[in-house]
Amino acid sequence: MMYYYNWENAKIESYVKATNPPNAEGPVLDMALNPTDNTICCFVGKGLFRLVTISDSIWRQYGFQKADNLDFSTVCWLNGDRILAGTMDGRLVIVENGELIAVYNAKTMIDFDPKIKIKAPLDVVPLAKEGNQRMDIKCCTPFKIGLVFVFGDSRVYYYEKTNHRYKKRNEYLKQTDPNLKALDTDRPMHNIETLSLSPNYQKMICVTRRSQLFWAPLAEMPKMLLTQAVIYFKPLGEDLHHGGISNLSTCKWKPIFITCGKIDHTIRVWNYLDCSLILSQHYQEDVFSVSLHPSGLYSVAAFTGKVEFQLVHTEGLKAWREFAVTSCNLTEFSTSGHMFALANQFDVDVYCSIKFEKRFTFKGHSNAITAMVWATNDMKIVTCGKDGAIYEFNTRTGERDMDIVHPKTIYMDLAISNDTNQIFPAAQDGRFREIYNQSVIRDIDLHQGPLDAIALSRSDLILFVAGQNGVLLSLMLPIMAEIKHKEFNVHNKNISKMSMTIDDSILITSSVDGSICIWDVMDAEGKKVILNDQFAYSDDILVNALDLKNKIESIAELKMRVKELEKECKYQITELTKSKEQQIQELNNNHSSLIKILENKNTEITKKHMADKSRLEMELNLLKDSHVLKLEELEANYNGKLLVEYEKYDVLQKELFKINSELEKDFNKSEFEQNEKLQEIVDQFNIKLKEKDENILKLKEQLIKDKQSMSVCVSKIEEDADREVLEKKAEFAAKLRDLKKINLNLRGELGSYKMKAKAASKEAEDFDRLIEKYEDDVKQLKISVKNEEQTILDLKKQIQVRDIIIEQKETRIFEEKLKMKDLEKQLLLTKENVNELEQTVEPLIMEIQDKKRIIEDMEAEMEDMSGEKKLMRLYISDQKDKLKAYTRELKNKEQIIRDVNRMIKNIQIDIHSVSEHYQNPPKLKDAVKDLCMKYSNEKVFKVSKDEELDTRIEFIKQRQFLEKTIINLKKRVNACAKKNDSYSKIMEENMILIEENNKLRQELKVNLKKYEEMESIYKRSKKHITSKQIKNNNTHQKLVATANTKSIEYPHKEHNNVNINNN
Repeated sequence: MMYYYNWENAKIESYVKATNPPNAEGPVLDMALNPTDNTICCFVGKGLFRLVTISDSIWRQYGFQKADNLDFSTVCWLNGDRILAGTMDGRLVIVENGELIAVYNAKTMIDFDPKIKIKAPLDVVPLAKEGNQRMDIKCCTPFKIGLVFVFGDSRVYYYEKTNHRYKKRNEYLKQTDPNLKALDTDRPMHNIETLSLSPNYQKMICVTRRSQLFWAPLAEMPKMLLTQAVIYFKPLGEDLHHGGISNLSTCKWKPIFITCGKIDHTIRVWNYLDCSLILSQHYQEDVFSVSLHPSGLYSVAAFTGKVEFQLVHTEGLKAWREFAVTSCNLTEFSTSGHMFALANQFDVDVYCSIKFEKRFTFKGHSNAITAMVWATNDMKIVTCGKDGAIYEFNTRTGERDMDIVHPKTIYMDLAISNDTNQIFPAAQDGRFREIYNQSVIRDIDLHQGPLDAIALSRSDLILFVAGQNGVLLSLMLPIMAEIKHKEFNVHNKNISKMSMTIDDSILITSSVDGSICIWDVMDAEGKKVILNDQFAYSDDILVNALDLKNKIESIAELKMRVKELEKECKYQITELTKSKEQQIQELNNNHSSLIKILENKNTEITKKHMADKSRLEMELNLLKDSHVLKLEELEANYNGKLLVEYEKYDVLQKELFKINSELEKDFNKSEFEQNEKLQEIVDQFNIKLKEKDENILKLKEQLIKDKQSMSVCVSKIEEDADREVLEKKAEFAAKLRDLKKINLNLRGELGSYKMKAKAASKEAEDFDRLIEKYEDDVKQLKISVKNEEQTILDLKKQIQVRDIIIEQKETRIFEEKLKMKDLEKQLLLTKENVNELEQTVEPLIMEIQDKKRIIEDMEAEMEDMSGEKKLMRLYISDQKDKLKAYTRELKNKEQIIRDVNRMIKNIQIDIHSVSEHYQNPPKLKDAVKDLCMKYSNEKVFKVSKDEELDTRIEFIKQRQFLEKTIINLKKRVNACAKKNDSYSKIMEENMILIEENNKLRQELKVNLKKYEEMESIYKRSKKHITSKQIKNNNTHQKLVATANTKSIEYPHKEHNNVNINNN
């Protein structure tokens, strides 16, 4: 439906159905009103094109409407008469006064005239798609000097208007960013959604699916861009985050803050005074949180599987130290910056930012921690989480001072006052709570939906709360009976984080859609914190010493170089002018003299040419005669030598045949002998196996007898068995490797001997090939003679041509002489080769005889090696038998260990069920007695009772000693407090005290274990108890030890709680 609204009367005057079923069901994708007549309107859509006009409050259709085969996507009016519409397949349709004039393909259209009418415009076929590329036209926007529309996903075509004709001037493109992730798979992030032009038509702005505007110059462009085929869109203003911002942290020394993105994996540093981006660094992994040091020189960032302590340089963030924290989602520096806290899943780890040591680990949360806030004096840290708990931890004692739990609420953020008495949490239930001295004094529904973030000024007088859909609420403190607040709306989506600057003058908020807003806090006189008059923001930055040194040196070198270049340029210019003037005069003089010399040379060369021509003809005739005689002699010599070589070759072939036949016979004999020997070894091996089986049966009987005695030493064997097995495995593995190496070496030597035999046969084949090469050489010589005859004919032809070009003929004659010399050299080389071949044939016969001797030696070595192989196989079989015996022993020991583990698991289950009664001592005693009766006899139970009494007496003594030490330490602490010692000394003393207490506890546990072990050894020496009784005894002792340790821990915790409450 289309509604026609009148602004003056403020009412809907008329309405009409935009679609026209059944021919055009739509939907309507775009509409445009006539710029000169507001009673005419045009609708376009899928198979829809309607021009309608109103008269007497009734809309009537007119003009072109046959759009069944056209899927329109956009429409605009070029003037009061002409309409330009774009389709989904990349065509532009022009309609004038309701009549279809022309259809063009936008991709290939360079220019067009909207006045020209085309015959049969509907016959224009759309271009074929290239892959999955979109070709729809969107956002047609005409203006005074041209036309702009979007083609496909991210291209923009600009047509300039000159004398009613539109000519394509530029093509714009919105580039894709490979580091960005698409929020869904339907449309990419770089798709242009809408276009807009500035009022003076100088700039064009586009909107994509990102929360970022992009612009490009339209009319006035620099010379660099004019030469480019495609102009790219640039970010308007600073490049913002893509997707949500997971954390935000401000600096105290500098006017900067740091953010990290959930989706784009970037960390960015901003200046909130200039509203500018200082640096941006992209990572290949998820960034969960980032925190900035108060000095602005360091930062802590949490990634998947690690936390980095970074140095903030101008070029980027440099990783300085890594911490292996697997699931950290929050990081926070302390107020003074000497410590930082990491939310490691449900725990909080506190590290020193100087020594990088873990100081404390605070526990208590049962779900993810959402916020951490340090006190102004760094003595406390307050946390909240999704489990509805708010905890206050003391960084002096390492203990939890306060806990407020509301299981049904989910806390997202919190703010605390300077004295940490007031806490303001932000919860998902939308209720505003004020907690004072561990009690909720105010709980009111603000009716703003879930509260996502909260920020408190340093003066504790201004509070900002983030509501649903980006609503920001400001409250003045202290709060009276009724909560009065002001609402501010800028963000389109929920606010994720917000923080205030050191002087309470600026509030920074970040949203889930990646937008950042910097607010000035106004009308808050007397509510802001007053800073020292000497306070000023720092401009210092961290710079690498080597980089700074290199830059200073390069600047000094460049300055020196510039001065030297200036001097050199001046000197060179003066010298060049002088030298060039002299060269011009010399060239003129030389040119005239050279012309005369050349004329004289030309006459002399013609005379010499005639004389050389006659001389060369005589020399050629003599060369022909000499070549014919030499060729005849060479043919006769080669034929005789070839006959001799053929005879020698036949003799060699016969000898090789005999050698091969003898070798095959010997090889078959050796194989037959080896097979017989192998069978003998197998028979012997089977006999030995039977003997070993009998020995194994005897050993089994011995093992059954020894099991009873071994049960006493099971505890010791369990500790040493693994070591011995590993050592023996290593020894056997080393021996096996040595044996394998020896076997491989033997095989390699056998292969080398075989290769030598093959090499002898190959050398005989090579001699055959050499003889064939000699025949080929003779043929090539004949071919070369023919080629020489052809070259002589070519020379005659060249002599006829020499009258035209004198210089070319001289060079060619010289080349022919060189060729003749090469031929003579080749003839000499062939003679030398023939002599060498005669010399090489004779030593070959000697080599064959030597090789026969070598083969005989090899056969003798083969027999020795086969004997060694047999011995090695016997040794290997013995070793395998030993391995099998050890593996059986291992399996038996593993079975014993499994039985013990089963017993321990059953005892653990029973202990877990007993631990449910730890708050009820009588039930706990009964349960422990039942456990003891279950796993031991009455005598053992009485012994355990005596042991329990002894341990309790020991514990009381230790407790009295610890209480005395704590009283003395408290006196020391009070004395130190009176002396006004510094905070750092107190912290160090507290840490020493905690370490001493922990050491005493550990020593107590060690002494108890030693006492139990000594008592068990004493009992074993007195009585020979069966294996089952010993196992039950051990389990009973463990139960008693666990019960004793629990009884020690519980009173110790109660004592500590009493001390904390007293403090």
